[in-house]
Amino acid sequence: MRWIHEEGLRMLGALLAGAVLVFAFAPWQWSVLAPICLWSFLFLIRERSVGQAFRIGYGFGLGQFGLGISWVFVSIHEHGNAGLSLALLLTALLIAFLASIPALVAAVTTALAGARRARLLWVFPAVWIGGEWVRSWVFTGFPWLAVGYTQSDGLLAGYAPLWGVLGLGAGIAWTAAAMECLRTANGVRRVWIAATLLVVWIAGSGLRFVQWTHPSGPPIPVALVQGNIPQENKWDARRADEILDRYAQLTEPLLGTPLIVWPEAALPHVYHELAGTYLTRLQIAAAAAGSEILLGLLRFDPERRVYLNSALLLGLDRQFYDKRHLVPFGEYFPVPAFIRHWMQVLDMPHSDLGAGPSHPDLIRFQELPLGVLICYEAVFGSEVIRDLPEAQLLVNVSNDAWFGRSFAPHQHFQIARMRSLEAGRDLLRATNTGITALVDATGRVTAQLPSFEVGVLRGNVQPRLGATPYVRWGDWPVLAWLGASLVLATSLRLRETP
Repeated sequence: MRWIHEEGLRMLGALLAGAVLVFAFAPWQWSVLAPICLWSFLFLIRERSVGQAFRIGYGFGLGQFGLGISWVFVSIHEHGNAGLSLALLLTALLIAFLASIPALVAAVTTALAGARRARLLWVFPAVWIGGEWVRSWVFTGFPWLAVGYTQSDGLLAGYAPLWGVLGLGAGIAWTAAAMECLRTANGVRRVWIAATLLVVWIAGSGLRFVQWTHPSGPPIPVALVQGNIPQENKWDARRADEILDRYAQLTEPLLGTPLIVWPEAALPHVYHELAGTYLTRLQIAAAAAGSEILLGLLRFDPERRVYLNSALLLGLDRQFYDKRHLVPFGEYFPVPAFIRHWMQVLDMPHSDLGAGPSHPDLIRFQELPLGVLICYEAVFGSEVIRDLPEAQLLVNVSNDAWFGRSFAPHQHFQIARMRSLEAGRDLLRATNTGITALVDATGRVTAQLPSFEVGVLRGNVQPRLGATPYVRWGDWPVLAWLGASLVLATSLRLRETP
């Protein structure tokens, strides 16, 4: 009974620690909670068997993802037309799957570090980041709530241009391991660990002042349009003319601004339905005033016979960018035919969008290359840097109305800001309902519109040239360190096994 009571308390503590970790992310951004929660994770699995550690880690994951991505239910139920029971089931399945990653991290950390706490200093960061890296690609990837994002305004932010969000996460995990080692260390070892901790965090803060890229030409005036169209009205044919008129009326006073940006899928029509009428009039008016307009809409590719989620630049000519990384079960359904039939019976949406080429030609605004990111694409730093260092600005168009009034839009915006930090590029972010903002090359928000209001955001952005270390090397330095650490730890444990 005593064992059951102790294990129950550890599970409860893990569940609470995982839930508290969510408050280290936007909109709260209490970043100091990140290393504290990971230290709690280590404290709870200490001196446990591999199986016990797995269960404790699973409790941590249930807390982290059960609270942190609870907004998925809103997307599935309120805007995805799924019934209450089905939406609850799908949300629960996703949370249950994601919770298995911290569980595996706990089990592998326990297996490789054993009773040697000093080994945690390099084993735990490697295993934790290994888990986040797996989340970034399995089933096309869901790296949401990677702990590195907590440092978008934190003291470790200066490491982002060097090692990306995975490197930031490794720094937080190392800090947690150092805190656990400090708890039991004494004498010289304690002094060395404390001194190293101080150096790591001070250096991270100091690196924020390093300019890895440099300006290219003068700043450019821009305007971002936030139409604030409720998701339930977006594809209502009775509202189509109203939506077209709203964007036209919001844009008319902006003509003369060099670059005007509308959100993802701003128009409730497919491209060919508007190509010769609405879009032509818009293009002529913009060209006469010296403006170019970048807008999101769907278009049909007759050769592949698929619909594409695209961004269109209306300038002297028309340039397209097609979304490359689609949202699984949102924009395409990687399921066999019998499941598609079941979805059809349940009256659930089940058609696929097509993906654009993985290495497209960049859209050019006045010969200035733009790195365009449509919604979910901003979540993948390793894919964003494919357009760099050629792209001199980043442009993220999104429709976060899918998330409702949850905290997901704040998390998404925090993720997008990290791309600016990693790339050393200014970011223009135009969304349907928010968060619409301008971000400079250090990840600092320079201007922002209130969410869920119709509005226009004016400002200046600075094109930049050059490449940060992360742009040059991507995640490879972190992954190489991760692999070497795990191989060494495994080798040491095998030698210790009788």
